[in-house]
Amino acid sequence: MKRLAVLLCVSILLTYLPVPAGANVTPISVLTTIEEILYGEPGSGSLVERIERVEKDVFGSTQPGAAMLRIDRLNTFLQSTEAQGGSMKMHLNLAEWGFTGNLTDGQPLIRRLERLELEWYGQPQTGSIAERTKNLMLMIWGTTELDVKKVTLPAASLVKISLLTGVNSGTAKVGDQIPYRVVEDVVVDGRIVIPAGTESVAVVTEVSSAGRLGRDGRVVIDFGEIAAFDGTFVDLRVDQRATEKNKSLELAAGASMAGVMLLGPVGLVGGYFVKGKDVGIEARQPFYVETLRDVQLSGFILRPAL
Repeated sequence: MKRLAVLLCVSILLTYLPVPAGANVTPISVLTTIEEILYGEPGSGSLVERIERVEKDVFGSTQPGAAMLRIDRLNTFLQSTEAQGGSMKMHLNLAEWGFTGNLTDGQPLIRRLERLELEWYGQPQTGSIAERTKNLMLMIWGTTELDVKKVTLPAASLVKISLLTGVNSGTAKVGDQIPYRVVEDVVVDGRIVIPAGTESVAVVTEVSSAGRLGRDGRVVIDFGEIAAFDGTFVDLRVDQRATEKNKSLELAAGASMAGVMLLGPVGLVGGYFVKGKDVGIEARQPFYVETLRDVQLSGFILRPAL
């Protein structure tokens, strides 16, 4: 019976925590993930000390139960998309977006909460993270009751974005990080799943500057993933549908989209000493990427309390 109970606890943790295939899931590894979500880094000390620290920060006091059930309770409250009334991450996303018009999920939750409190109240507040997040929701939206329903965002759904800093084959380097922002709400069945203002970071994975024989520049970009309202991360790329859509847009001179590439015109201008053109996309120039696969998300109709 004891072994069965342990296996049940581990299965509960696996249900709510996304884990890469082959990962070694233990109570400590799950707790470490929770700490990284909250603080940006793992905690130190014994397992019990670490659990108690997180519980006091989140709930205001230590909680009853076995260690693995306490870890599961924290994980469900912080980030499970199945949490009744929505997870704390989802509420913080709503508060941040409702107040600032941006969504910066991916940064430590405590840092985001303190930044919002500083802007709203003039200083970070005291008390449990749960109560402080609830207070922000009430101040900004007038309610913590959300009109939420599960919807499916299909693969190849278009997401309109713009780079916050420009990229050019003449100056870009492999490994450069390029922040970008969603510029139009992504909506499924009339419900917002990824709001305009959501931010993420792309990475330059390949660069070729313009050269002789009319060879034009080339930049390859990985757009990575972006957070939905409920905290689920959605993988993005530029594939056939986005490429077709981007053909109708006026990008920076000489730039076009193909796959995850920014390419100059194909072909030689002619002559060994003829130099091709560097290509790029300017900051704030909108264009489309698309979702990699079907993903189930919490869709919202955002209505403040009357």
